[in-house]
Amino acid sequence: MLYYITVTTMVEAILDWDRLRLKCVRAKDMGDFGNIIATDKDSIIVMQGRHEFKVPKSSVEGYNGSEVFLNIPSREVYNFEVKT
Repeated sequence: MLYYITVTTMVEAILDWDRLRLKCVRAKDMGDFGNIIATDKDSIIVMQGRHEFKVPKSSVEGYNGSEVFLNIPSREVYNFEVKT
């Protein structure tokens, strides 16, 4: 059985970035990276347990209404981890 996910593929189509708060984030390889807790001018801020990531909006590939998909693999998401 095949399942298809409809994804808004153009970042320009995301006009209201604040609507993405509390949405699940997935890397290109479908790795789960937690939820968006905030946005700023250039980034989405994602929390995964105790880890916080500040991912550039340019790394967002699309949004299907419940999940945000990144255009980078899991290993690259760790480059955006906020060090406290």
